[in-house]
Formats: sequence, C-alpha cells, structure tokens
Amino acid sequence: MKVLSFLFLITAFIFNAYPQDKGYEIKIKVNGYNKGTVYLANYFGDKQYYADTSEIDKTGWATFKKSKPLQGGIYMAVFPGMKYFEFIFTEPRFTMETDTLDMVKNMKIKGSKENELFFQYLHFINTKSKEMQPLQEKLKAIQETNPIEADKIKEQLIAMDNEVKKYRLQFIENNKGTFVAKMFQAMSEPDTPEMPTLSDGTKDSTFPFKYFKTHYWEGFDFSDDRLVRTPVFHNKLKKYFSQLVVQVPDSINKEADWLIEKFGQSKELFKYTIHYITNTYEKSNIMGMDAVFVHMGLNYYLTGKAFWMDSLNLKKFEERVKTLEPLLIGKTAHNISLIDINGKNWVKLHDVKAEFTILAFWDPDCGHCKKEIPKLAEYFNTVKHKSIKVFAVSSHEDDKWKEFVKEKQLDFINVAVPVKVYSDQNYTNEMVLSGVTDVKSLNYHSTFDIYSTPVIYLLDKDKKIIAKRLDVENLEKLIEFELKKNDKK
Repeated sequence: MKVLSFLFLITAFIFNAYPQDKGYEIKIKVNGYNKGTVYLANYFGDKQYYADTSEIDKTGWATFKKSKPLQGGIYMAVFPGMKYFEFIFTEPRFTMETDTLDMVKNMKIKGSKENELFFQYLHFINTKSKEMQPLQEKLKAIQETNPIEADKIKEQLIAMDNEVKKYRLQFIENNKGTFVAKMFQAMSEPDTPEMPTLSDGTKDSTFPFKYFKTHYWEGFDFSDDRLVRTPVFHNKLKKYFSQLVVQVPDSINKEADWLIEKFGQSKELFKYTIHYITNTYEKSNIMGMDAVFVHMGLNYYLTGKAFWMDSLNLKKFEERVKTLEPLLIGKTAHNISLIDINGKNWVKLHDVKAEFTILAFWDPDCGHCKKEIPKLAEYFNTVKHKSIKVFAVSSHEDDKWKEFVKEKQLDFINVAVPVKVYSDQNYTNEMVLSGVTDVKSLNYHSTFDIYSTPVIYLLDKDKKIIAKRLDVENLEKLIEFELKKNDKK
C-alpha cells in the first residue's frame, strides 16, 4: 500500500458538521487485508492521536461505529504492518473501499462528497508527481554538466507547477462552501507582485516580504474550528511566527494579540494558538523570549481566558509567570542583601557602584561551578578597571566556600545567606524586621529562578537586567559590545 507523502497529508478538513447527538459509522475495506486490527487516528495540530479501533471481519471490512460524535478533521486508517491512508471526516456515515495496488486511484467512496473531492484532488496530484519525478531526477543528473538542457527541464517543471496551482485555484472556485475548498484556501500563500519602483529609481526590495506577510492570512476562515484538527493550521501558524514575525518579544506579542483576537468564538483555534505560542517561546533558546511567555500568561491564562486549564495547573502557571516577570530583560534586579565572606557586613546589590555588575550565583560543591567561576575570575581581572564588579552569591556560607574563594583568588563581592538563618528563627526575624535584608534575598533561589548553578546575570549601572543565564565566553562578548556602545555615546 502506498503511504501518502506529507504534501498529501495537509489537504483535508472538518469538525462538528453534524448535530452532536448523532454518532458515526465508517466502513473501510482495503482488498488484500482479510484479518487484523485497524486503528483510527486523528490529527490535532501536528500530532496524531488514537480515536478508535476495529477488527477486519471475514468479508474484509473494518467498521468504526459509536453513538458519540466524532470530531471532524483528517483521520488515518492504520492497517497491520503500519500501512495507512488518510481520509476526511465530514459526513457521519460513509464507506471507503480501495486496494493495495493504487489506493488513491482505486478509492471508491459512498456517502461522503468531501472525500470524493479530496481523493479527486489527490489523484491529480499523484499523476502530476509521477510526471515530474523523472524530470527532477534528470535535472539533478545534468544540471552541472549540461546547463542548456537543464534550463529546458526547469521550464517544463515550472510549467507543470503552474498547472498544479491553476488546478488548485479552479478547484477552490468550483467547490466553494465545502470544507475541502476551505482547506486548500488555508494552504494557499500569496503570489507577490513585481516590486514597485521607488522615487530614486531603484526597486523596493522590502516590498515582497511586506506584501507576503500582509496577505498571508487572507482567505483563512478564522471561524472554523475544524482547521485545528488538520496539520494545515499548525504549519501555517509555525511559518508565520518563525519566518514572518521579527523575533523580538514586542513584535511577537503584538502579532500574537492581533491573531488571537481574530478567532472570536472559535474555541479550538483560540486554545491551540495560545498554547502553541506560549509553549514555543517558553522553550526557546533565544535569550529574552520568556517575555513572550509572561505576556501570554498575564493576558490570557491569568485573566480567566484559559478555559481548558484546571485550577491546580493554573496556579502553577501563575507562580511561574510571577517568578519570571521581575526577571525579564530590562527589569531592575531585586536589591538582594546578603552577608559578606567575613560574616560581618550585609551587602546590598544596589549599593554596588559600577557601570556593569556581574551577578553570579554559584555553589562551591558544583562541578561546573568549579570550572566556570575561576574562568569568570580570570576574565574579571582583565576588566575590573573598567568599572565592572562581580556580586557573587554562594549557596553555602561555610569553610568550603571560603577556601575556594581564597584558593582561586576570587576578587569579587562574595556574599552568602548566613547559615544562622536556617537554625535561628529569631535571628532571621530580627534581620528582616530591621531592614538589613528581606525574605526575597534569603530565598534568592526562588527570587532569581536559580534551579541549577552557575547562573550569571549582567546588569547595567542602574541594576537593570541586560542579559541572563550567560556562560563566561558569551559574557565577555556581551560586555565588550556594551563597552563599545558606551564609547560611542
């Protein structure tokens, strides 16, 4: 049996097209299979989930039947040996029969107009793909040795590609009102007109990108929740935010709000988009993208709009947002106050006078810290004359800490939480009530989101966060950049 390529997977439809009190009955037969289990799976975004199962009867039919409704979208019928084909669920009762020789061409459908259209389109695409394949292979073989012939083949391929585009556009036009037409429309991307000429006679090179982005969502039905149960919406959403939106938090947040607002009462699209953006930028390796996570949290999750989250998970989410919000780039770091290495003086971060302050959290027992902190000391010795200070917070006030500082000659502002804080509540209360320190300082792990060490922040002269979670190598590059920037002022 032929396995559909991804090109064909993303041409589908559906959701609740029928009353919710109706169930479904789907009968599928693939000649060549007379026993075994067939699984039904559905798409949700770019993932597939189990939906139902059926045994092939002695006549070769697998019947999926339940009294509960089935969510519309792209489904897969998975046969023994992990062979599968995809189809559309729109109508609640229909049959599909094909064989292993040519699944698409030989597909016979009863009771589903949408699937008739779907497989009609697939058959056309398959035919064109078979025509294009030998040309593509020939082009690959001769493009360096025979450029003239290669150009001719390229022209043929372009003509065939244009034929496919024309067919798709005509298909959409001829089948308006069907979900398959909506799907193809959602997949469509704008054709960019010729670049306009500027007043100086040059072409506007920014025009293609701006035009493409502006018209990217045209024709997309924001009111149809069925789209989320196909790969089409996920792919469109992913491309928009990864390729068309400038990767800075302010731009991402603005585009997110603009797009989410368009979904109105479409709960599934609304939910998926919020989850996708939140999850994507929470996991981003690009510094500062936690600002997107915080924005999504403050504007959607903590405002009662995340209808899908239970109170327990929402509470955890809220705690995470409240931890990260004060630590965003541009925010002023908390005025942490801890005792110095001599155990006599409490030192406040904001009392440190420097153009740049390196705020380092480390642990004398941490293997990585034992490598990274000496590197920091070595680098610091080369720049400390440039109004740069290191405010180094140790996780322990003990002899190991003091010995390490002495051995490695850490010429930092070395501070820690006094060990007495953990054993003497009266002492702790006295220090907090007197204003010498505060609870956030003593609980700096939570305040600064320290779940592993070392963690290095770079602060400006006003103790605003310039960057965070840096290694020493990147810290050096960043400080060099900031120093040069200051020299130009």
